[in-house]
Amino acid sequence: MKICFYLWIALELIFWTSCSQQQRTFEYVFKQDGWNFSCPYLTSDARGHLLLTWAGADTSGKQSQVWMARFNIHSFRLQDKFPVAHTAGVYPHGENLPKLACTEDGFWVLAFGTVAHRSSNPYAGEIQYVYSTDAGRHWSAAQPLVTDSSSHDQRYFALGVAEGENQPASKSISIIWMDDRLKARPEGSTLFFARISPSGNVSDSKPIAYQLCPCCRTAMLIDTHQVIHIAYRQILSDSIRDIMYMASYDQGKTFTQPQRVSVDNWVIRACPHSGPDMAVNAQGLHVVWYTLSHGQGIFYTHTVASPATEKHVAFAARQQVSGFNMSAKHAQIAALPDGRLVIAWDEFPLNSTTAHQRIGMQLRTADGKWIKTWYIADPGCDLQFPVLFPLGGDRVAIAYTCQQGRRSMVVCRSLFVGK
Repeated sequence: MKICFYLWIALELIFWTSCSQQQRTFEYVFKQDGWNFSCPYLTSDARGHLLLTWAGADTSGKQSQVWMARFNIHSFRLQDKFPVAHTAGVYPHGENLPKLACTEDGFWVLAFGTVAHRSSNPYAGEIQYVYSTDAGRHWSAAQPLVTDSSSHDQRYFALGVAEGENQPASKSISIIWMDDRLKARPEGSTLFFARISPSGNVSDSKPIAYQLCPCCRTAMLIDTHQVIHIAYRQILSDSIRDIMYMASYDQGKTFTQPQRVSVDNWVIRACPHSGPDMAVNAQGLHVVWYTLSHGQGIFYTHTVASPATEKHVAFAARQQVSGFNMSAKHAQIAALPDGRLVIAWDEFPLNSTTAHQRIGMQLRTADGKWIKTWYIADPGCDLQFPVLFPLGGDRVAIAYTCQQGRRSMVVCRSLFVGK
């Protein structure tokens, strides 16, 4: 197995001679002959590692599996990389990417989408997961998330792990996903919530929202107060597809009534294939999303009152992030240790018919005020589906898919975002 690691040599030499360790930029490119790599995702463990997962599929279309790379989170040095056992059959999809969650005591869950086994619909999916109780050294066999035979399609999931000093005694990992059960109308999906325990069992499975836009990813995070935050796109009044927010203040026993983060009233009888993302800091909850209503592209808002104390939160007026660019999609947001916010998305440059997709980046203050915008581009490659993870100080990790015709690879970089 040959994985390629590249650095921008000229850039690295400049950084090594003129910049501190904090300001160095590293870039890793993961690719392999005969395989396409895509769908990166970033998280961390309790042992000082940044973890990158991605989906790999051979060019014959006969084999696929999830891969993982482990970095030192402080130096961003690659430590190892390997295929994850028992993940054969993963279906690469940028909105339905494999995701990893890790508790502080070494319980890991890796969830991934596959082709549905109980549906005649060629677009239907199934969620499977593997788990580890020793921080990724050994993995269980793959298990279906849903065993109810009346469920024929599960997709667009998100994982959540409790953090901070007030963690519940149970070290389970929370999961939400879209399901075709309990549909009120032919169009739209039901949002389910459940927990996966260190024994590998799924419990507390229940529907929590209805009529979701069926092809946009969901988002979930659990803050240090153990509040579960959830965002998704919902179909309202037959043809409006706006972003909704709901929360649980009792560790998933009950959830607040869904509310819109912004009254966009985007009327579209199609799925945008672009879900929301969230981050939290001391200032509150921050949300980014895509819409073409009263503007085009990526938008941002934040809560007016702290979501840790207010069970019915208010959101500030939305702000344009990407400029008036309808191609800007797949927004992600991360909060740095000092609370400042980094936003990323993919887009085609405006007024160009030949340029490749690029990654847009934006830095904002902890309370959401714009600081600067910049771009990552490759003249021979479409850069798609970015994901972010905050590192120490002024650094953030970003990973994305680099698409070159029918070939794709995964790029992971550490970026110094400045002040």
